[in-house]
Amino acid sequence: MRTVTIVSTGCLAVAAACASNPAARRAVLIADADRAAREAVAAESRLDVAKIPARSLAVLPFTVSEHDTLLTPLAFGLAELLSTDLAVSKQLVMVDRLRIDAILRELKLVDEGVTDPRGAPRAGRLIGARRLLIGSIAEGPAGTLRLQARILDATAGTVEDQVTAEAPGSRIIDAEKELALLLFQRLGVTLTPAQRVAVEQHQTTQLAALVAFGRGAEADAHGDAAGATAAFAEAARLDVSFTAARVHAASPSSTVSRASGVRRVLSLTTQALNQPAGAQVSDAADAALAASLTIPLAVIVRVVP
Repeated sequence: MRTVTIVSTGCLAVAAACASNPAARRAVLIADADRAAREAVAAESRLDVAKIPARSLAVLPFTVSEHDTLLTPLAFGLAELLSTDLAVSKQLVMVDRLRIDAILRELKLVDEGVTDPRGAPRAGRLIGARRLLIGSIAEGPAGTLRLQARILDATAGTVEDQVTAEAPGSRIIDAEKELALLLFQRLGVTLTPAQRVAVEQHQTTQLAALVAFGRGAEADAHGDAAGATAAFAEAARLDVSFTAARVHAASPSSTVSRASGVRRVLSLTTQALNQPAGAQVSDAADAALAASLTIPLAVIVRVVP
């Protein structure tokens, strides 16, 4: 038996398979998340809240009283960093931000946020979180910024007392760290010394980098893959030690999302290879095609005399 390798000069336009384009990967995952959100809303009456993990928690973007070029991106960025800090404890099951963003887009709540405890249970069921953390950011006295947060039980409809942290605007990350530690106490989570050190570690001390990071999280929330990738890259440029910014610039928001992305690459590639000519491909594949990214194909032909 002879094996002949033929390298095709044609290319397969599958965006997820192009590892050098983070925006295209993010676009495919956002399309997947949006599809899942639509399916969740369509099947809302059949959702079984008993199957939602008891320790699941979703951190929603903070709200601001009115759109502000500083506070609005901080509201998104600080919520993302807070979620990362809370994920340090394995006692909590953190919901992936891509899913949270997609559900909020489907419910038209990205800009106004979830502020009414009466509407929170529905959002929690659709997101798949037993508890929701909703918060706000506002200007305080003498140039300070105040973070406030409370936890809502999406199944019981109960609301925990509000926790508050405050810091000068240039050191707002200090308030986020204080808020994270207060929330661990409220949630009854005891951190190990190593976990506490991890939570207290500052991702960045540069306000400009933090604002750019927030713009990335805000763009993600609106489904703007290119804008999110560019903003995260800008945050990483402003502060080269900003690990979260570098990671987000290179790939979507979380380990869960990245693992899902790898599976989706394989799925889309297999689907495209096996799809009959003229057959309908998925929405995600359409997004991939629209991104105009290509990968060369190698075809192995085995010849049996």
